[in-house]
Amino acid sequence: MSEADPQLDVAAAMEQLGVDREAYRVLGLLPLVYVAWADGKVQRAERETILRAAGELGWLADGGQAALERWLTERPTEAQLGTGIALLNHLSKARAAGGEHFDADDLHHLLLLCKDVADSAGGFLGLGSAQSAEEVTALEAIAEALDIKNARGWKALAGT
Repeated sequence: MSEADPQLDVAAAMEQLGVDREAYRVLGLLPLVYVAWADGKVQRAERETILRAAGELGWLADGGQAALERWLTERPTEAQLGTGIALLNHLSKARAAGGEHFDADDLHHLLLLCKDVADSAGGFLGLGSAQSAEEVTALEAIAEALDIKNARGWKALAGT
């Protein structure tokens, strides 16, 4: 799909996710949260990585803190993740058409941040990478769902 989905009801999707329209950038953190939950719980290092990324990127500006805290405390459903990914794709394609939302560089950066989350709790004493099979699967699913052109090459980047 090369254009934003005109059938997507952005307001309804944002409401389903509990995100105010002004805080749309917090949606970029949902895939990171998904990777953190991939093995069944959010570890402290994963949480810290997500919060650091949120602060550095300014993706909690205009609100979004409550949504992020909720996602870190209670695992988002598959439906919520699907809605979030659909919104990310929609907003990135809207930007390509002249909107002011996410762009392709943001989505590529997002994949690298997802990998950082997967790596953050792995290895011995936090050294090295010990991504779980579930985290690798989550990384691949996110790359595919975000419609990244080189999603097939994600396996190499994910360390598999």
